[in-house]
Amino acid sequence: MNSSSSLKNLFEQSLNQLVLERIPNRLPGLREMVSYHFGWNDPTARFGKRLRPMLMLTTSQLFSDNAIAIMPAAVAMEVLHNYTLVHDDIEDQGQTRHGRDCLWRKYGLAQALNTGDFLSTLALDIFCDVAKTVSLEQFSLAYAAFREAALGVLRGQYMDIHFETEKFVSLDQYLEMIRLKTACLISASIQIGGILAGADDETKLLLQEIGEHAGLAFQIQDDYLGIWGNSASTGKSNLTDLTTRKKTYPVLLGLAECPPFRAAWEGNSEVTDEIASQMAVLLSEGGIHEKTGEAVLDHVRAIKDCQERLAHLTNSSSMEFWNLLESAFSPTYAFSSMPKTRI
Repeated sequence: MNSSSSLKNLFEQSLNQLVLERIPNRLPGLREMVSYHFGWNDPTARFGKRLRPMLMLTTSQLFSDNAIAIMPAAVAMEVLHNYTLVHDDIEDQGQTRHGRDCLWRKYGLAQALNTGDFLSTLALDIFCDVAKTVSLEQFSLAYAAFREAALGVLRGQYMDIHFETEKFVSLDQYLEMIRLKTACLISASIQIGGILAGADDETKLLLQEIGEHAGLAFQIQDDYLGIWGNSASTGKSNLTDLTTRKKTYPVLLGLAECPPFRAAWEGNSEVTDEIASQMAVLLSEGGIHEKTGEAVLDHVRAIKDCQERLAHLTNSSSMEFWNLLESAFSPTYAFSSMPKTRI
C-alpha cells in the first residue's frame, strides 16, 4: 500500500471516529442520518477522492513529515464540505447523491436542514482539536482561513441561486461565483495545510494562488463535462445542464460569442433532450468546446508555474500533493483529444 492510500485510509477512519464520537448514543436518529449521508452504513457506498482534506494533508507533507498531526483540520474541512452538499441538495431540489436518495428525500426537509446545520457547527468544533498539536499563531491563522472559506461558500451559493432568476449574467460574475462557491474550500485546504506545517508567508501566498487556480479549473472542467463529457464515465447525463438551462461557463461564453446558440437559448424557454443536443452542436461549431477546454488548461499551466516557483522555497521531495492535483485533471475527459500539460 503506498503512502497516499495509507493516508486516505487513515483519514476515513478519523472522519468516522471524530464525527460519530460527537453524536450521543441517546440520539440514534441523528447518528443514523449522518451515517446515511456519509454512506457509512452502506457497504457499496462510494467515498470519492476526498479531494479537499487530502489536499490539506499532502500539502503539509511538503513542509513536514507529520501530516497525522493536522488530521482534525482535514476532517473538519470534509465535514464542512458535506454540510454544503446537504444544503445544496435541498436548495437545488436534487433527488440523488452518489446513487442514493439525498438526505432530504430520505428523512424529510426539516431533519435534513437540521443535520446540515449540525455538520456546519460540528466542523468548527472538530477543527479546534488541531490546536493541541500546533502553535497558537498557526492555529489562529488556520482557523481564520477556515472560517473565511466557510463564509465564502455561502456567499457563492447566494450568487448561484440569485443567478437562476437573472436574465443576464456576465462571465466575470460567474467566475467570481465559482471562485467563492468552489475554489474557496479547495484554496483554503491547500493554504491551511501549509499554515499548520509551518510554511512562511511567501509560501502561503503561493499555496493560496495554487488553490485558487485549482478550484477554478476544477469547476470549469466540470462545466465542460456537463455538456461534452462521457456519461458512462462521469455518471451523469451530458444534457442535464442544458435541459435545466443552467448558466455554466460554456453556456455563458456561448451566449456572449455564439449568436446561433444565443438564438436557440432565447427561443426555447423549455429545452428538450433533442434541443439540448442541437445546442451542444452549436456550441461546438462556435468554438466554445475548445475555448472552455483552453480555459481549464490556462489554470493548469498557472499551477505548473507555481510548482516551479515553489520548488525554490522548499526542499521537499514529496510528490503526493502534485500527484493528487494531477489526478483531478488527468486523465481528464475534457482533454482526451488535447495535448497533455503535466502538472
